[in-house]
Amino acid sequence: HHNNHNNIGNAPKSPSRTTTTTTTTTSLDSMKDTLESLGDKVIQKFGLQGTDFCDTFNAKTWVSDSGVYGTAMWMSESSPNWLTGVSLCTRVNSDATNEQLTINIWMGPSYDVPNMLLTFGEESNGKYSVVADYVVRGSIPIGSDPPYLESYYGDDVRTAWTKAYSLGQPLPPTMEFESRMLDSPAKIAVGGLTKADADSIAQEHLDRFLVWVDGASTIPARSRGSMNMRDDKIRQFFYRGQV
Repeated sequence: HHNNHNNIGNAPKSPSRTTTTTTTTTSLDSMKDTLESLGDKVIQKFGLQGTDFCDTFNAKTWVSDSGVYGTAMWMSESSPNWLTGVSLCTRVNSDATNEQLTINIWMGPSYDVPNMLLTFGEESNGKYSVVADYVVRGSIPIGSDPPYLESYYGDDVRTAWTKAYSLGQPLPPTMEFESRMLDSPAKIAVGGLTKADADSIAQEHLDRFLVWVDGASTIPARSRGSMNMRDDKIRQFFYRGQV
């Protein structure tokens, strides 16, 4: 730091401080460790295996024309029971200052547990964001089924929502109408978080979901057709919102 004499006043010289502040724009303090630990938890829980689905679309690793790059993996249970599948995705912008790390869990028609959506990562300002939701499923509108509301959108979920918004700033809603079709009243979309807060919001979001899975009772076979039909629509809207 040969230009230290340009410092105005007698501010203490802390070269290491300067380097950290100047490099935050070009390198991430990534949350990939969090994605890995949450992914491992889900893989263990459901006995997941990789599929070649993303390979088929050359999307396992990808780079866009604008230099954005990422990875995508679709996993399914080795002996199907709970799920339709799980997607694990990463997306990093071209100058590596912004990341979106995703784990989405799509339930199958045998249980009424909401789908779990979770995306988190570092924002370009060195803060962190979390977008997390439990997608309402089934043919009965939310609010018409008090036990469902109590099971999956009860006090714990509402408290988590309030807490998350007290720790950061609300993010603007997604621009895609199709994506907003899936939003539940419990959706968290918060930026400006510390890494520790983003981590704990993400961990708690998944852990709560896994507890629901443990306590879920099966849907009667006669109701699974309508559950499946609605689930297909939900996934179609989600896909359209992404593309």
